[in-house]
Amino acid sequence: MSRLLLISRSRKFESRLRSLLDDDLDTIMGRSLARGASAALATLGSADGPHIAMLGPSLSYAQTYELSARLSALYPRTGIMLVHENGSGVEKWISDMKVDAVASPSLDDTALIEVIDRLSIRFHGARRPTTSKAAPEVAATPDPVPMSDPPEAKTDVVADMATATEPMAVDARLLTAAAGIPPQIIAVVSPKGGMGKTTVATNLAVGLAKIAPMSVVLIDGDVQFGDVATALALEPSYSLPDAVSDAAARDTMVLKTYLTSHPGGFYVVCGATSPVAGDRVTGEQVSALIAQLSREFRYVVVDTAPGLGDHTLAAIEQATDVVLLCGMSVTSARGLRNHLSALSSVGIMPATRHVVLNFADRVSGLSVRDVEATTGVPVDIAIPRSKLVMLSSNRGIPLLQDRDSNSASKALAELVRRFDPSTVQKRGQLHRRLVIA
Repeated sequence: MSRLLLISRSRKFESRLRSLLDDDLDTIMGRSLARGASAALATLGSADGPHIAMLGPSLSYAQTYELSARLSALYPRTGIMLVHENGSGVEKWISDMKVDAVASPSLDDTALIEVIDRLSIRFHGARRPTTSKAAPEVAATPDPVPMSDPPEAKTDVVADMATATEPMAVDARLLTAAAGIPPQIIAVVSPKGGMGKTTVATNLAVGLAKIAPMSVVLIDGDVQFGDVATALALEPSYSLPDAVSDAAARDTMVLKTYLTSHPGGFYVVCGATSPVAGDRVTGEQVSALIAQLSREFRYVVVDTAPGLGDHTLAAIEQATDVVLLCGMSVTSARGLRNHLSALSSVGIMPATRHVVLNFADRVSGLSVRDVEATTGVPVDIAIPRSKLVMLSSNRGIPLLQDRDSNSASKALAELVRRFDPSTVQKRGQLHRRLVIA
C-alpha cells in the first residue's frame, strides 16, 4: 500500500492531497466508514501498514477516537496525524486519542508537506519518496504539536500547533458539566413485547445526539433478545457481556473501547450475541453499567426487555425518566396500568414519566381518552401508525436520522424535545390533552 493513508469525509481535502502527492496516497472515505473502524481498516490488507495515517477533516469525535485506537494497535510504527482546526476543545481530543501530531487543514501546501515529511522522518528515518509535486511557498505557517512518541521513537519535536481559523466544536460533556446539568438516564419500557420500544429508543438516541453530540449512549438492556444493533444496521465487535466485564467495570477507558459508535453521533452498548451469553449478565451488572456510563455521558438511554424482570427493574431504578409505551388495545392499556401499579408498590417509579401511545389511529375502536381512562395516566405523545416506521427499522435507519418529514417522525421529535434543556416546558404543559389526527 502507499506510505500515506487519508481517512476522511472531506473530498475537497482529498483532492488537495492528491494534487500534492500524485499517486502516493491511499484513502478510506465516506461510506467505507459507516460500519466502524474495524471494518474500514480491514480493507487495507497490508501487514506493515502505512507510514503515516491522517485522520480528518470532517470526522466525528467518536470516529476519530476509534480509528486512532485501532490504527495504533494494528500498526505501532504508523505515525497518526489528526487533521482538524484548532480551538478551545482540541486538548480534549489530544488527551483522549492516540495521535502523534495535529495539523490544521487550512495550512498552506508547503507547510502541510513539511509536516508530513517531518512525521515520516520521525517514525521511519526518511522523508516520503519524491513523487509529490513541489508546492509553492506562500507564507510561513506554524506547524503542529507532537503527541506521545511511538515505541523506540525519538523525542524530537514535530511542529507547533497551527493557528486556528475556525472554532472547534467542544465536547457536549464539557459544556454540560461546566453548566452543572446533571445526566439524564432514560428507561424505555413496556409491559408487553411488540410495542415499539426499540424503535422509540433508537430514535430517541438519534434525536438526543443532535442536542448533545457524542454525549449520548444507548444500552440494549434486553439481555436475551436485544436487537438494537439490527435496528441501527450495526455490526459490533463487542456487546453487553463485554461492557459489564470486570476489566470494563474497573476502568472506564476499557469500557469505552467496548462501545460501538454510530454515524448519528452517539454510542451503543449492543445486545448479547446469543441468549446464552446474555443470561450471564445480572441485574446488578446492568445497574452498575448504567451508573458508570452516566458519569461519562449527558444522556443514557436504555432499551429494556418487556415486563419487569431484574434487568428492567435495575434500569428503572437508576432512571431519572421513564418512557412508558402503550398500544391502541385494551390488553395493552390494562398491561400498562398493572405495570404502573407494580412499580408504585415497590417504590421505584422515576420522578418523571412520559407516556407514549404507539400505533395510534382512529380505527382501532379506542380513543386517547379511553386509553387514559384505562391506564389512569395522561398520554403525552401519540405516534401515528405508519408504514414508514417498519420501513425505517428494516433499513436500519431511524426515522429521525432520515431527513424526510412525516407524522411519525414529528411525534418522535416531540418526544426528544421533552429532554432538551433549552426547551422549557411549563408544568401544566408536561401532560396535556392529545388528539389523534
